[in-house]
Amino acid sequence: MEKTAVVTDSNSGISQEKAKKYGVYVLPMPFYIDDELYLEGQTITHEEFFQKQKNGSVIYTSQPNPYDVTQLWERVLKEYEELIYIPMSSGLSSSCDTAMALARQYEGKVVVADLGRVSVTQKLAVLEARRMAQQGLNALEISSRLQYVKNECIIYLTVDHLKYLKQSGRISASSAMVGNVLNIKPLLYLQGEKVEVAEKVRGDKAVRKKMMQAVERDITERFHAGSLEEFYLAAAASMPLEDAKKLKDSFEAYFGASCSMSSIPLSIAAHLGYGSYGLALIRKMEKQAANI
Repeated sequence: MEKTAVVTDSNSGISQEKAKKYGVYVLPMPFYIDDELYLEGQTITHEEFFQKQKNGSVIYTSQPNPYDVTQLWERVLKEYEELIYIPMSSGLSSSCDTAMALARQYEGKVVVADLGRVSVTQKLAVLEARRMAQQGLNALEISSRLQYVKNECIIYLTVDHLKYLKQSGRISASSAMVGNVLNIKPLLYLQGEKVEVAEKVRGDKAVRKKMMQAVERDITERFHAGSLEEFYLAAAASMPLEDAKKLKDSFEAYFGASCSMSSIPLSIAAHLGYGSYGLALIRKMEKQAANI
C-alpha cells in the first residue's frame, strides 16, 4: 500500500473530478463575490464566475480557513502514513505560510513544499509528486526533488482588459486608463515568487507573438537547453472553449509541438479577468510525457 499522499489546492487548476482520476486531493480555494463566499469547483462554475465578473461584481480572494486545511489533511492521514502538500507560491498568497505553520502540529507527517508555482506549473509538480509517491519515495524525498527543479519553468501571460490588474493593485488607475485607450497589452511573466512585466505591446496579435518568441528564446537563453523536446508546453486561458482551442492551435502551429490547454484557476482569474491567457514552459523531470 502507498504510504505518501499528494495534496494540493485548486490554484493548480486540478478539479475535484480530475483529482480522483490522478489519485490526489485538492483543497478548494475560497473567494468572495459581492461579499458572498464561494469555493472553486464546489459552489460555482467557471461560466457563472465570469458572468458575475463581466457584470461588475466585486470579487476578492481569500486564503483557506485553517480548519478546512487541517480537516482535509486529517481525512487523508486516515488512509496514508504521511502527505506532501503543494500549495500555490508563497509569493502570491499567504496560504502557503499558514500551511507551513499548521504542518508543525503533525510531527513530520505533513510536508509542505513551496515551489513558487501556480496553475499549470503547479499542476505538473503535483503530477510529478504523485508519480514519485507511486514509486515509493517518501514526502521529504519528493519535496527535495521538486525543490531542485522548482525554477525550471516559466509562465508568460497577458490580459484582455487592464481594469482587473488595477482593481488588484498591480497597476495604477491612470496606467490602466491610458493602456485601455491605446490597446496596450502587458506581457507578464512568473518565475518563482513575483509577477514581473516583460514588455508592453499594442494589440493581442502582437502580444501573442511576443509571448511565443519569449518562450522560444528561453529554451536556450534562460534554461540553456538543447531543444523544446526537454520541456512541456502548457497553456491556460479564461475564455470560451472554442476561443481557447484556437489559441492552443496557434501555439502548436508556431512551435510544431503539442501544447495542453487548461482553464485559469478562479482565484487567479479574479486578478486577471475574462479573456486572459498564458503559456508556460516546464522542464521535464522524466522523458515520458505527463498528462497535463
